Amino acid sequence: MKKYVFKPYSVIYPELFAKEKVRIASLVKEAFAIEHVGSTAVLGLGGKGIIDIAIAVRKEYMDLAAKQLQQLGYEYKPNFSTAQRFYFVVFLPDPEEETRRYHIHLTYPESSEWKELIGFRDYLKDHPEEVEEYAALKKRAAEEANQIGDRYRKIKDPMFKKIHDLIQKKS
Repeated sequence: MKKYVFKPYSVIYPELFAKEKVRIASLVKEAFAIEHVGSTAVLGLGGKGIIDIAIAVRKEYMDLAAKQLQQLGYEYKPNFSTAQRFYFVVFLPDPEEETRRYHIHLTYPESSEWKELIGFRDYLKDHPEEVEEYAALKKRAAEEANQIGDRYRKIKDPMFKKIHDLIQKKS
């Protein structure tokens, strides 16, 4: 299965997130917030079709929440984690595809990672003209990257930097 592809936005994304949020909240009681982030969280934005979920817990509950996510079947990926964010992956049955990839970004509300995940999503939701530009960039990245993750991310980096800089100016 190719990871770096461009799929059109699907109206089922919010439903898939809502269903998974309930499942996560049933076990991760320490969650301060469970938010839909990434491309599937922005109406009309195509992408890889991965449901990205950001979870904020108090910093001292990160390890406990990590164990709880693993009990739900999420695989912890230390190589893709950072000092502020633990990263997890699971593949779940899907009504459109055989399975769909879900990512969890577990962090704490004061972290720069939380602020960037939420800020990027919110900026795109508030600026539909940027959604079109970002979608075109993501499509080009999927075509040109040849399934090489670093190349895919490098092509998209200018958009992240642009929006990050715009968000910083507002702060």
